[in-house]
Amino acid sequence: MNFSPKTTLVQTQTLSQTQLQSLKILSLDNFELNNFLQNEYIENPLLDYNENSNLPSWNQYVSYSSAKEDEDIYKEIPDFSESGIKEFLLDQLNQRDFSDLQWAAMQTMIDCLDDCGYFKLSLKDFSQWLGVDISTVKYCLDILSSLEPLGIFSKDLPHCLLRQLEARQELTPELNQIIRYHLDDIAAGKINTITQKLSMSTQDVRKCIAKIRELNPRPISGFLTDSTDYIVPDILMDYQDGSWTIRLNDQWIGNYSLCDYYLNMMHTSQSPELKEYFRQKYNRVQLIMHSIEQRRETILKITSAVLERQKDYFTGNSTLKPMTLADIASDISMHTSTISRGIKNKYLQYPFGVVYLKDLFTSSAGKKDNNSPIAVKKQLKTIIASENPNNPYSDSTLSNLLKQKGIKISRRTVAKYREEIGIKNTYDRKIYNE
Repeated sequence: MNFSPKTTLVQTQTLSQTQLQSLKILSLDNFELNNFLQNEYIENPLLDYNENSNLPSWNQYVSYSSAKEDEDIYKEIPDFSESGIKEFLLDQLNQRDFSDLQWAAMQTMIDCLDDCGYFKLSLKDFSQWLGVDISTVKYCLDILSSLEPLGIFSKDLPHCLLRQLEARQELTPELNQIIRYHLDDIAAGKINTITQKLSMSTQDVRKCIAKIRELNPRPISGFLTDSTDYIVPDILMDYQDGSWTIRLNDQWIGNYSLCDYYLNMMHTSQSPELKEYFRQKYNRVQLIMHSIEQRRETILKITSAVLERQKDYFTGNSTLKPMTLADIASDISMHTSTISRGIKNKYLQYPFGVVYLKDLFTSSAGKKDNNSPIAVKKQLKTIIASENPNNPYSDSTLSNLLKQKGIKISRRTVAKYREEIGIKNTYDRKIYNE
C-alpha cells in the first residue's frame, strides 16, 4: 500500500468585490436601490444627484402650500372611523379629564386629520364651523399635538419635521433653515444651492439631509386600514397593437452621475492623500453605475424570457405553464442563482394586474395558478353568487375576501374583472335585487 503524498488540484472560484457588488445590486428592488443610492450619495462626494421632474418630491407626500385651498375642504377629509389611529388617540385622551365640549371638539378634530396625520384646517374657520370659541379649539389642538405618534396634528410637513427634531433634541439652526426653506431643493438634488445660501460645506449639508430622512413625514402611516394594497411595480409590461414592450419602472430613482466639481478637484489637487481619496470614491461610483446598468439588462432579459414562456397567461387566456429558474437560466445562458437574484422581491405589472415575479415560477404541471385572470374571475362569480342580495359586497370587500383565499389583487382590479364578466357594481346589484 502506497502512502506517498499526492498532489490534488482543486479548482475554486472566488468572487471579486466587483462581482459581489453587482450581485448585491441585482437583488435589490427599486425602493431598496433608491435607498442604496441615497445613502451612497450622502457618503460619496463623487456621486452627484441631478434634478429630475419625474422624481417624487417632499410635496408629493403632502402639499404644504396654502396659496390654493379647496373651497370645500371638509369634503376632502378621509374617513378614519375604521382605522386604528382614532382609537389610539382616544385611548391616550381617556387618561385625562375634559369637559363635554372639549371632548366633542377633539373627537371632531381627530376626524378632520388628513391622510398624513396633519390638521390643515384654519382654526378660525373650524371654530365657526363647529360653533365653539377659538380659544377652546386652540387648547384642544395643543392637547392633541402632544399625543403620540410624534408629529401628529402638525399643520404641514416642515412643522411635522421640526417637531420631531425638537422632541429628539436634535434641532440645529442649520436643520431649521433647511427644513423651513429648502425641502424643495433637497427633492431636486440642489445641494449646491443650499451650501451657497446657508454658507455650509457640502458634507455638512449631506449630513443634515441624512438626519431629515430619518424622520417620518407621515405620522399616521401604519394606522390606516385601507383595504387596497399599494404596490409599486419594478417592471412594466405593456401590450399594444399586437406587440409587447418591457421596461423598468425606475425613472423616479433619479439621475445619478459623477460630480464635475469633485472630479475636477481629483485631477487638480496637489495633495496625494486627497487625490487617492477621490480616486477611490471615483472607482466606487463607476462600479455602482456599471452594476446598475447590468442589473437593468439582466432583469429585462429575465422578463423577456418569462414572457416568451407565459404569453397566454399574460393575455389572460390561460393559467401558468410549468416553469423553473433553470428553464429561464437555460433560455438566456445565465446561472440559476443569477435568475434568483434578478427576480428577488420584484413585482411585474402587466395588462391584467400586478404579480410577484417569484410567483410566476412553478415546479410541476399539476400546480394550479389561482391568480390568473381566468381563475380570479371564476372566484369572483362564486363569491358574488353567494352574497346577501340586500347587502351586496363592495369591491373593497371582494378584494379582502379574495385575499383570504390567497389571491392578492387591488380593488381597482376587482372592479375591472367584475365589469369584464358582466357583473354590476354594488349599488346596481342592490337596486336590481330590491
